[in-house]
Amino acid sequence: MKTIKYMMLAVSVLALAACSDFMSTNSPSAMDASYAYSSPERCEQTLAGVYDLFAQNNSYRNRMACGFQGLNTDIEHSTYSTSAKEEQVMLVLYNMTDVNSNVSNNKKQDIWSYLSIGIERCNNIIEGITEYGGSDASTQYFLGEAYFLRAFQYLEMVKYWGDVPLRKESLAKNPDGISNPKTDRNEIYEFIREDLRKAAELLPWSESCPAPATNSIERPSKAAALALLARADLMYAGKAVRPLQLVQGGTSAYKVDYNIELPADRKAVYQEALDACAEIINHDGDSKLIGDYEQVFKDLCNDKTSYKTMEYIWVMPFAMGNRGQFLNYNCVKLTDTKQKDAISGKLPNFNASCSTNAVQQVSPIMIFDFEKGDKRAGVTYAPGVWYYNNAESVTSDETRREAIFPGVAASEDRLYEKHNTINKYYLGKYRVEWMDREFTTTEDGVNFPILRYADVLLMFAEASIGGISADKPENQWGIDGKAMLDKVRARAGLGAAATLDMEAIMHERACELCGEYVRKWDLMRWGNLKEKMVAARDKLDQMSTQEGRAALGINDSIYFKYAFDSEVNGWVIDRESIYGLHVGELGAPAEYDESAGWVKKEIYTSDSEAVLGSAKYPLFADEEKLESRQYWPIFAVNYLVSPTTLWNDYGY
Repeated sequence: MKTIKYMMLAVSVLALAACSDFMSTNSPSAMDASYAYSSPERCEQTLAGVYDLFAQNNSYRNRMACGFQGLNTDIEHSTYSTSAKEEQVMLVLYNMTDVNSNVSNNKKQDIWSYLSIGIERCNNIIEGITEYGGSDASTQYFLGEAYFLRAFQYLEMVKYWGDVPLRKESLAKNPDGISNPKTDRNEIYEFIREDLRKAAELLPWSESCPAPATNSIERPSKAAALALLARADLMYAGKAVRPLQLVQGGTSAYKVDYNIELPADRKAVYQEALDACAEIINHDGDSKLIGDYEQVFKDLCNDKTSYKTMEYIWVMPFAMGNRGQFLNYNCVKLTDTKQKDAISGKLPNFNASCSTNAVQQVSPIMIFDFEKGDKRAGVTYAPGVWYYNNAESVTSDETRREAIFPGVAASEDRLYEKHNTINKYYLGKYRVEWMDREFTTTEDGVNFPILRYADVLLMFAEASIGGISADKPENQWGIDGKAMLDKVRARAGLGAAATLDMEAIMHERACELCGEYVRKWDLMRWGNLKEKMVAARDKLDQMSTQEGRAALGINDSIYFKYAFDSEVNGWVIDRESIYGLHVGELGAPAEYDESAGWVKKEIYTSDSEAVLGSAKYPLFADEEKLESRQYWPIFAVNYLVSPTTLWNDYGY
C-alpha cells in the first residue's frame, strides 16, 4: 500500500536548509505539539512530511535515484559522460564544482537542503513522540520509523559529502544547533548506528508492523533497520578519503585511510554487521532469496510491495504513476527518436508520450566479467533497443530475414530488438514492458530500491571475514559466511566459490548488484576506487583496438539468434545463444549457420569508428583528481550563508 504517499502533512514542522532565510528558532507548527503527537494517526501524518521531501524537484524523484550520483564506476557507465551539457558531464566524471544547476539552485532545491530539512523533521517527530506520544504499538512503530529515516538521511549525507554538521536535537529545542560546524564523520557514524539500534528495537518484523505498514517494503521494519545498520557498519569499518585535519575553512590535504584506527575496534564494528545480517537471515530464511533473478526486478516494475513475496527489504516509495522517475532514468533505452511513435502501442505499456532517458549503461568490462552460465548476465545488460519495422536494419536480404524471424514475411513489420554496439548496452533490470500499467509521462512512480536480501547475504559473507571475534564466534548463529556467498551464486546458476576472500566478495557484489547504486560506495569503503577506475580505463582503451582485443582473447564480433517472446509479442535477442561475450570465445560458434537464422554483429565499431576508448567512453576527467573528487562539494548556495560553520575540503 502507498498510504504514506497520499497523506497531507497535518503538522508544519521546522524546515532547515543551511540558509538564513530558512532559519528559525521557533517551530511554526500549526497546532501544539502535545496535540500533534497525541494519536497514532497524527504521528503518521508528520512522517509523511519526511517522505514528501524524497519526491521533490531535484531530490530523489528526478535526481538522486536517476543517475546523478553513484556513476561512473568500474562496472557502470553513465550516458552523461558524453553529454552536450557540461554540468552533466562534471557530475559523473569526478569533476564537480560547487555550482551545478543540475543538482542545486537558488531556490534551495538541492539534496543538501532536502536531507537537512528531513533530518530536522525527524528530530521534531522523535522529540514529539517521546514527550507526548503514547506507548501503544502503532505510536512506537512510528517512533522507530523516525529513527530509521533520520539514520538513512544522515548516512546519505556521509555518502555524498563525508563530514557534515551533526544535529542531534531539533532547533526548537536547541536553537544554537543552527551554527553547528562540520562534524567528524566517525561521530556521525556512531550516531547513525545508535539510531538504527533503537529503530531495530522499536520496529517489528514486517508481518507484525501495524497497518498500513504490515508486510510492506515501502515502510521500514526490523529487517530494514538491521540491514541499514550492517551497511553503515561496513562503511564505518572501511576506508575513506578524509581531510588530514577537520579545520574551519577547509584544507586540500587528504589521505585514504581507515575510518577506525585500531584493528580491534574495526573488528567489533564488523561483528555488529555480522550479527545484524544474521538476525535477518535467521528470521527470513531461504524463501526471501527469490529463485528467479529476473523476477526480482519484474516485481519492482510491476509495483508489487509485499515483503513476504519479494526480495526487497525496503524501497523509497513514490506515488504510482504520478511521482518519481526511477524507471524513466534507469530502464532500457527503448529506441531512437524515429522509432518512438512506431513502437507506441506495440511494446506493452509503452506510450509515445512517455520518456525513457535511460542513463545507466553496463560497462563492457562487466559484461566480460560474468562467468559462463551466470543467469544474471542476460538480466543485467540489454544488448538491443526496440524497433518496429520490417527489420531491414538487421539484414537487407529478404531470404535471411525470413530465416532470422521464422514465420514472418520479409516485408512484414514486426517488434524486435535491434542489436547495439557494446558502448550502448543499457542496464536491463528495469523495463517498461514489465510494468502492469501504461507508462505515459516522465513520472512512472516505480519505487527506488534501497535494500534487498541478496545484499544482506553478501554483507554477512564480507563481515565474516573481518568480524569474527574469539568470544563471539560465527557459529553461534549456525551460519557460514561462504555458504551465504554460495547461495547467491547458486541462484545465478553457478557453483560454489573457490574461497571466501575479498576478491570473491568484490566480484560477487559486482555481478549481483550492478546498476543498483551501491558500487561507488563499495569501492570507496574498500579504498580502491582510484585503482579500479584507472584499471578500467586502461582495459577499455585496450578493448577499443583489434590488437588489444586479440591480446585479451576477445572476439571482434558476436553471434546470436532471435527468439519470439510471447509476453511482449515481439522478437528478442536470445541471450542463451549469444557467442562472443566471454573471453576465449573466438571466431564463429560451431553451429553458426546464416540459413538457420544466425546473425553476426560487429560491436566495437560504428561507421568504421571505434566506440570505446577514453575519448568516446570516458570514466573520469582527471586521474589525479579521482581521490579528491570522490565526494561532492557542499553547494555554494548552502555554504556561503554559513561560511564559519560550513566549508569544502579537498581543494574545492
